[in-house]
Amino acid sequence: MIILKILFKNTTKYNEEIYKEFLKFHKEKFSLQYTFYTAIISIALFYCISIQVIYNKLALAIFLCFVLSAFFLWRFLHPIKEVSKDYHSDKIQKQKEFTFSFSDNSFKIRNQVNYEIVSYSSLYRIFETNNFFYFYIDKTHSYLISKTGFTKGTSSDFSKFIKKKYWWKYKMCNHTFSQ
Repeated sequence: MIILKILFKNTTKYNEEIYKEFLKFHKEKFSLQYTFYTAIISIALFYCISIQVIYNKLALAIFLCFVLSAFFLWRFLHPIKEVSKDYHSDKIQKQKEFTFSFSDNSFKIRNQVNYEIVSYSSLYRIFETNNFFYFYIDKTHSYLISKTGFTKGTSSDFSKFIKKKYWWKYKMCNHTFSQ
Protein backbone atom coordinates (compact mmCIF):
# COMPACT_ATOMS: atom_id res chain seq x y z
CA MET A 1 0.00 0.00 0.00
CA ILE A 2 1.35 3.39 -1.03
CA ILE A 3 1.03 6.15 1.53
CA LEU A 4 0.57 9.57 -0.02
CA LYS A 5 1.59 12.80 1.69
CA ILE A 6 -1.57 14.88 2.08
CA LEU A 7 -0.95 18.49 1.09
CA PHE A 8 -4.56 19.71 1.26
CA LYS A 9 -7.78 18.33 2.67
CA ASN A 10 -11.34 19.42 1.93
CA THR A 11 -14.79 18.30 3.01
CA THR A 12 -17.72 19.24 0.80
CA LYS A 13 -21.34 18.37 1.45
CA TYR A 14 -23.26 17.83 -1.79
CA ASN A 15 -26.78 19.24 -1.76
CA GLU A 16 -29.35 20.70 -4.14
CA GLU A 17 -28.05 24.24 -3.79
CA ILE A 18 -24.47 23.52 -4.83
CA TYR A 19 -25.64 21.15 -7.58
CA LYS A 20 -27.87 23.90 -9.02
CA GLU A 21 -24.92 26.29 -8.88
CA PHE A 22 -22.81 23.75 -10.74
CA LEU A 23 -25.52 23.39 -13.42
CA LYS A 24 -25.61 27.17 -13.90
CA PHE A 25 -21.83 27.25 -14.20
CA HIS A 26 -21.79 24.33 -16.63
CA LYS A 27 -24.49 25.90 -18.81
CA GLU A 28 -22.64 29.23 -18.82
CA LYS A 29 -19.36 27.56 -19.81
CA PHE A 30 -20.54 25.05 -22.40
CA SER A 31 -23.91 26.16 -23.85
CA LEU A 32 -22.36 28.08 -26.76
CA GLN A 33 -20.21 25.10 -27.77
CA TYR A 34 -23.20 22.75 -27.40
CA THR A 35 -25.45 25.04 -29.47
CA PHE A 36 -22.82 25.50 -32.18
CA TYR A 37 -22.29 21.74 -32.49
CA THR A 38 -26.06 21.16 -32.69
CA ALA A 39 -26.45 23.87 -35.38
CA ILE A 40 -23.64 22.45 -37.54
CA ILE A 41 -25.06 18.91 -37.45
CA SER A 42 -28.60 20.19 -38.13
CA ILE A 43 -27.52 22.32 -41.09
CA ALA A 44 -25.60 19.39 -42.55
CA LEU A 45 -28.62 17.10 -42.21
CA PHE A 46 -30.99 19.73 -43.69
CA TYR A 47 -28.61 20.11 -46.63
CA CYS A 48 -28.50 16.35 -47.19
CA ILE A 49 -32.30 16.14 -47.02
CA SER A 50 -32.74 18.95 -49.55
CA ILE A 51 -30.25 17.32 -51.95
CA GLN A 52 -32.16 14.03 -51.73
CA VAL A 53 -35.48 15.79 -52.43
CA ILE A 54 -33.96 17.64 -55.43
CA TYR A 55 -32.76 14.32 -56.89
CA ASN A 56 -36.10 12.59 -56.12
CA LYS A 57 -34.60 10.13 -53.65
CA LEU A 58 -37.54 10.43 -51.29
CA ALA A 59 -36.85 7.22 -49.35
CA LEU A 60 -33.41 8.51 -48.40
CA ALA A 61 -34.86 11.96 -47.65
CA ILE A 62 -37.43 10.41 -45.30
CA PHE A 63 -34.72 8.36 -43.63
CA LEU A 64 -32.61 11.51 -43.12
CA CYS A 65 -35.68 13.29 -41.68
CA PHE A 66 -35.96 10.43 -39.21
CA VAL A 67 -32.23 10.80 -38.38
CA LEU A 68 -32.69 14.55 -37.90
CA SER A 69 -35.69 14.00 -35.61
CA ALA A 70 -33.79 11.39 -33.58
CA PHE A 71 -30.83 13.77 -33.33
CA PHE A 72 -33.04 16.59 -32.00
CA LEU A 73 -34.71 14.28 -29.49
CA TRP A 74 -31.33 13.01 -28.27
CA ARG A 75 -29.78 16.52 -28.09
CA PHE A 76 -32.61 17.92 -25.99
CA LEU A 77 -33.87 14.94 -23.97
CA HIS A 78 -30.54 13.30 -23.12
CA PRO A 79 -29.19 16.27 -21.08
CA ILE A 80 -32.51 16.52 -19.21
CA LYS A 81 -32.32 12.81 -18.38
CA GLU A 82 -28.69 13.12 -17.19
CA VAL A 83 -29.42 16.12 -14.96
CA SER A 84 -32.50 14.42 -13.53
CA LYS A 85 -30.50 11.26 -12.80
CA ASP A 86 -27.76 13.23 -11.01
CA TYR A 87 -30.27 15.45 -9.19
CA HIS A 88 -32.18 12.46 -7.84
CA SER A 89 -29.03 10.52 -6.90
CA ASP A 90 -28.29 9.68 -3.27
CA LYS A 91 -25.29 12.01 -3.19
CA ILE A 92 -27.58 15.03 -3.74
CA GLN A 93 -30.82 13.91 -2.12
CA LYS A 94 -29.19 12.51 1.02
CA GLN A 95 -26.67 15.38 1.12
CA LYS A 96 -23.65 13.11 1.21
CA GLU A 97 -20.40 14.49 2.47
CA PHE A 98 -17.19 13.88 0.53
CA THR A 99 -13.67 14.30 1.84
CA PHE A 100 -11.00 15.14 -0.70
CA SER A 101 -7.37 14.48 0.26
CA PHE A 102 -4.95 16.09 -2.20
CA SER A 103 -1.41 14.84 -2.64
CA ASP A 104 1.22 15.83 -5.17
CA ASN A 105 -0.02 13.85 -8.21
CA SER A 106 -3.45 12.54 -7.22
CA PHE A 107 -6.34 13.01 -4.86
CA LYS A 108 -8.53 10.67 -2.87
CA ILE A 109 -12.29 11.05 -2.61
CA ARG A 110 -13.92 9.41 0.36
CA ASN A 111 -17.49 9.20 1.58
CA GLN A 112 -18.85 7.12 4.45
CA VAL A 113 -18.64 3.89 2.44
CA ASN A 114 -16.24 4.15 -0.52
CA TYR A 115 -13.11 5.85 -1.69
CA GLU A 116 -11.47 6.46 -5.04
CA ILE A 117 -8.02 7.74 -6.01
CA VAL A 118 -7.89 9.98 -9.08
CA SER A 119 -4.79 11.24 -10.85
CA TYR A 120 -4.82 14.94 -11.71
CA SER A 121 -3.56 14.06 -15.18
CA SER A 122 -6.72 12.05 -15.86
CA LEU A 123 -8.94 15.11 -15.34
CA TYR A 124 -10.53 16.72 -18.37
CA ARG A 125 -10.52 20.32 -17.05
CA ILE A 126 -10.14 22.23 -13.79
CA PHE A 127 -12.21 25.37 -13.24
CA GLU A 128 -11.99 27.71 -10.29
CA THR A 129 -14.88 30.04 -9.44
CA ASN A 130 -15.47 32.39 -6.53
CA ASN A 131 -16.87 29.55 -4.41
CA PHE A 132 -15.76 26.25 -5.96
CA PHE A 133 -13.20 24.21 -7.78
CA TYR A 134 -14.82 22.04 -10.46
CA PHE A 135 -12.68 19.05 -11.35
CA TYR A 136 -14.21 17.78 -14.59
CA ILE A 137 -13.69 14.07 -15.16
CA ASP A 138 -15.23 14.34 -18.63
CA LYS A 139 -17.21 16.95 -20.56
CA THR A 140 -20.30 16.68 -18.36
CA HIS A 141 -19.36 15.30 -14.93
CA SER A 142 -17.39 17.04 -12.24
CA TYR A 143 -16.25 16.81 -8.65
CA LEU A 144 -17.55 19.84 -6.76
CA ILE A 145 -15.04 21.13 -4.22
CA SER A 146 -16.18 23.97 -1.98
CA LYS A 147 -13.60 26.63 -1.19
CA THR A 148 -14.98 26.93 2.34
CA GLY A 149 -14.41 23.23 3.05
CA PHE A 150 -10.61 23.20 3.42
CA THR A 151 -9.51 21.66 6.72
CA LYS A 152 -5.84 21.36 5.78
CA GLY A 153 -4.35 24.21 3.77
CA THR A 154 -6.33 27.08 2.32
CA SER A 155 -8.27 27.47 -0.89
CA SER A 156 -5.84 30.21 -1.94
CA ASP A 157 -2.80 27.95 -1.47
CA PHE A 158 -4.62 25.10 -3.20
CA SER A 159 -5.43 27.39 -6.13
CA LYS A 160 -1.74 28.28 -6.51
CA PHE A 161 -0.77 24.61 -6.26
CA ILE A 162 -3.22 23.35 -8.87
CA LYS A 163 -2.62 26.29 -11.21
CA LYS A 164 1.15 25.78 -11.14
CA LYS A 165 1.01 22.01 -11.51
CA TYR A 166 -1.74 21.72 -14.17
CA TRP A 167 -1.77 25.13 -15.85
CA TRP A 168 -2.91 23.68 -19.21
CA LYS A 169 -6.10 22.23 -17.67
CA TYR A 170 -6.77 25.07 -15.22
CA LYS A 171 -8.99 28.09 -15.82
CA MET A 172 -10.13 30.81 -13.41
CA CYS A 173 -13.73 31.91 -14.01
CA ASN A 174 -15.43 34.95 -12.55
CA HIS A 175 -18.54 33.03 -11.68
CA THR A 176 -20.85 35.11 -9.51
CA PHE A 177 -23.57 32.70 -8.38
CA SER A 178 -23.86 32.53 -4.60
CA GLN A 179 -23.02 29.50 -2.54
